[in-house]
Amino acid sequence: MRAAIFCFFLLLSAPALADTYAFGSRLVVSGDGAGKVMEVAGKPDRTTNLENERGATYGERWDYYLGGKTVSIYLVDGIVKKITETR
Repeated sequence: MRAAIFCFFLLLSAPALADTYAFGSRLVVSGDGAGKVMEVAGKPDRTTNLENERGATYGERWDYYLGGKTVSIYLVDGIVKKITETR
């Protein structure tokens, strides 16, 4: 019974593990497409290609400069994989 309760609460907490960032009252969440990011956050201030160890491009990092911090959205195949914030 304890295992079932633990699994239930683990499943409830799973969405909290996703990368999320609020731009005003709208959210960008890992799994969103590039179009949704553009709709919510607008055009990025800087775009950088993500490259593997052999130099092949596998995605992009979109940087937004917001009041003393940088929000970086990592897209692979046009899908948000990670969101970071740097001050």
